[in-house]
Amino acid sequence: MAASPKIYHGNSTPLPDSDLAALIDAHPKPSSISRYSYGTAGFRYEASLLPCVFIRMGIFAALRSASLGGEEVGAMITASHNAEPDNGMKLADSHGGMLDAAWEEHAVSLANAPDSKHALALIHTLGDYARGHHPTKIGKHGNDKQLPKMVVHIGRDTRSHSPPLAALVIRAARSMGATVIDHGEVSTPMLHHFVMHANGHLLPNIIPQRVNESGYYEIMAMTYAALLRTGAVSGGKRLPSMSNLVIDGACGIGALKVEKFQRVFAMLRSEGCTDSIPTLRTVNFPGDGPLNENCGAEFVQKQQLPPRLYNMESSAGDISKQYMTSYDGDADRVVFHYEDETGKFHLLDGDKIAVLVSSFIQEELRCIDPTGEAVKCGVVQTAYANGSSTLYLKNVVRTNVVIAKTGVKFVHATAHHNFDVGVYFEANGHGTVLFGPKFYDFIATADARLRGTSRHDRANIALRRLRALPALVNQSVGDAMSDMLLVDAILFLRGWDLSTWAKLYEDMPSKQAKVKVSDRTVISTNDNETAATAPAALQTALQSAMDAMTSQENASNGPKPRCFVRPSGTEDAVRVYAEANSQKGADSLASEAMMLVYKLCGGVGAPPQPLIANDCSE
Repeated sequence: MAASPKIYHGNSTPLPDSDLAALIDAHPKPSSISRYSYGTAGFRYEASLLPCVFIRMGIFAALRSASLGGEEVGAMITASHNAEPDNGMKLADSHGGMLDAAWEEHAVSLANAPDSKHALALIHTLGDYARGHHPTKIGKHGNDKQLPKMVVHIGRDTRSHSPPLAALVIRAARSMGATVIDHGEVSTPMLHHFVMHANGHLLPNIIPQRVNESGYYEIMAMTYAALLRTGAVSGGKRLPSMSNLVIDGACGIGALKVEKFQRVFAMLRSEGCTDSIPTLRTVNFPGDGPLNENCGAEFVQKQQLPPRLYNMESSAGDISKQYMTSYDGDADRVVFHYEDETGKFHLLDGDKIAVLVSSFIQEELRCIDPTGEAVKCGVVQTAYANGSSTLYLKNVVRTNVVIAKTGVKFVHATAHHNFDVGVYFEANGHGTVLFGPKFYDFIATADARLRGTSRHDRANIALRRLRALPALVNQSVGDAMSDMLLVDAILFLRGWDLSTWAKLYEDMPSKQAKVKVSDRTVISTNDNETAATAPAALQTALQSAMDAMTSQENASNGPKPRCFVRPSGTEDAVRVYAEANSQKGADSLASEAMMLVYKLCGGVGAPPQPLIANDCSE
């Protein structure tokens, strides 16, 4: 089904310093780059600016593995939802998640070392740290240069410049004596999944260990089928409108991997799951159109428009639009959408996914523990989460909600530290579910207590559903395929279509905008970015604007209009978000916030023009 990865075995002994220096000097830092920055998901720049970083990060990945005593790490070459000319690198730590924050600082320092001399000094420091924490046995020939065991997994997306950039990472990691496992073209979440499973001692016992691509498909398919089968006891049948799922692959890697997954689906159907498994139809493959352009999760969610179906325009009428989903370029985001009988487009974004998943998990937990006290559940959102979703989670689902700073690494850490079962999905569709030790203890206790009860017993059904989730969900990072299967299974078990799901609550109309400033550092915010702390007058002025809109919309009893501003992480600009009870109100509030930023934060160029509502909703 999937090609085996190529393995380059290492001996844990770096090349001489002169050879490492020559390798680094052959790929100097471009003069156009003053400083490389590590964003919320790694380095990301126009591809021609990256060879310098990739050589150094290949070395760095090997050192990170050495610092963990040989635990395996990963490097993914991708620019995710960015346009085709860009590329980047996401580093995976041994647990499969994002790179440790302290080591992120080391990565940035090495990427920005002015020359090979300074780079080697940092390499020696990190190497000494690894040897100090994990001493190696010096052989009879006195090899004091040897490092602890190092294993680095490499993956790349479908961009034309990804193969040569991946080759640089492989060459650099091997120069340190690391064993390199090259998985070729894979999605970002697959690479993270490989790393998580490669370190089996960190994996909960409830999750079968599968280290390669075939194993990834197998574990997802088997647990998905197991979840679907729990609906058979109540005679569950798939709704006709949900029998065909159309997947927009964003002209990226996700489309290729879904096609491979189809073979597993065929096997499951042969085993008797025909009635419950949907037919998958993939559109927007690599080469059909420009990567992420007018298609994919980023476009669909930000523009709130259906994706363009490349190479399908002449036969678009043959595609059912009742049940559709869009991945992003590296398949770590997913959103759902459909067109109703009038042809109107409806989006179900990450907020809707968080509501669906958290309500399902809590419902199943309460079937076993009616008190709801054994396992602490919660949802982590960012300031960009729609206010209606937050109210629904608090008032209807009755779960804990925490607002974290924008960015995957922040919401992931908050979910891990605050809850036994932590759900997070950013509005853009990136998210997952994290299960902590108390959840696994709860499952073990429930399994012992319910052993011997009827399979039709509701608590027994809940146990089987909950037991399937930790393996179906890719807990290392957001995963479009895993999340798609989870959502589909929940909808099937509830007997819902997308329109029923969409009606849980109505999103408040919102508007996002950007204001260019001379220096973005003049603005700062509180920890979760919901309020500005500098300049001093800014938050007071923003609050006055929100209060005025609340009064204008007479919104004292329902969801209140709100706005916030935050400095961009990549450019001298300030990002603005506003929502209100009408699109006109959201646009008006965003316009006022933009003008306040322009006046108080050193706006450049012409003053921002008032925004115009894109529909007639009042």
